[in-house]
Amino acid sequence: MANRLKEMGETASWRLMIRAALKGAEKYGYAMKRQPGRGLSNTWEASKDGETKIASIRTTRDRWIAFPPLDNGTRWKTLDDVELVIVSAVDDPENPQSVDVYLFPAKVVRQRFDKSYAARIENGHIVRDNFGMWVKLDAADTDLPTRAGAGLAVEYPAIAHYSIDELEAGMPDAAEPVAVEAPHEHHEVDEAPTFATVGDVLTWARSEIARLSGMSSDAIKLDLKIEA
Repeated sequence: MANRLKEMGETASWRLMIRAALKGAEKYGYAMKRQPGRGLSNTWEASKDGETKIASIRTTRDRWIAFPPLDNGTRWKTLDDVELVIVSAVDDPENPQSVDVYLFPAKVVRQRFDKSYAARIENGHIVRDNFGMWVKLDAADTDLPTRAGAGLAVEYPAIAHYSIDELEAGMPDAAEPVAVEAPHEHHEVDEAPTFATVGDVLTWARSEIARLSGMSSDAIKLDLKIEA
């Protein structure tokens, strides 16, 4: 069966999932206002009962979320600057029919990412600064280092569920302005990694393969061939 979000294209599917995140937050009582000038960080002001908190919105089509570590894992890009993390996640990565919206305290997300970072380093994985490191929303089915920190969606169940049909029906026409600017190329990190060299690209590719396979990135060898 075809994956409906893939058929929509990157920009349309990203906007649909952002819409779900905003609808979920508003249903929970928050008035949402995007902070300008934050590039792809997708950072918002979430106001409720006279109090405003800074929130980061993440979208995921495989039910993993990412934040880039900084200074050898002692800080987290964007995550350290917010108080809430709002996640828009598909119900099924292979055949998505609906989108779940989660609301997490940022300090809890940091604890999970710290745990995952520590487990990876302890087991010899290479975790690069300013590259997205991934943590699984659902409970882990193995004790692999890449599964450390998993289970946020178990501890904090979804605050809203929306079918793709109802989200599509509520999307503005292409000619109308939208509330957020979609990135030109979206990689489910909601922040673009910085590639300065070909080596950086290969390191990122190895880390992604390690995440998907559950293997150590040291065990993954990639060959690059460039033909002029």
